[in-house]
This record gives sequence, C-alpha cells and structure tokens, in this order.
Amino acid sequence: MIDICVPKLGLVLEDVAITAVLVAVGDHVRVGHPLVEIEGDKSTFEVDADCDGVVAEVLVEAGETANIGDVLVRIDPTTASKTPQGSD
Repeated sequence: MIDICVPKLGLVLEDVAITAVLVAVGDHVRVGHPLVEIEGDKSTFEVDADCDGVVAEVLVEAGETANIGDVLVRIDPTTASKTPQGSD
C-alpha cells in the first residue's frame, strides 16, 4: 500500500482542513489524479495520487482537520494494471 499524506505546506502550518474527498474506495487512479482537497492558511490545494492503482482506504472526511504527515488515502498499486471489466 502507498500512503498519501498531508504535505508540508509552509514553515508554521501544522494542520489543514479537509474541504473535499474526491475519491472513494475502489476507484482506479493514475499519477496526478486529485484525491483530496485541503485548505491551509487561506489557500486550497489538491493532494494528488503519486502512483497508479486502486483506492484501498480513505481515512478522512470533508469537514475534518488533519495534521501535516497524516495519512489521507491508501492506494494499492498492485492493481494498477487491472482495468475494470464491463461484465463477465
């Protein structure tokens, strides 16, 4: 599993507000896909996937506060090459 964490956004900023969660468990994502919107020091940022894979776990909800370094989303990269099939 790859942990996607709250990035350090400034020298004094210690926590951020989660303004939106843009993915759900089971979603296929690629590098650069926005996962979560966070707000810190009056600016809003998107935290993007840094690997291809499937969202295995979402650990935050909109309206919560998270600290720098907290895990937001876990991605399973082992399923990156598996694409969803229409039907069997």
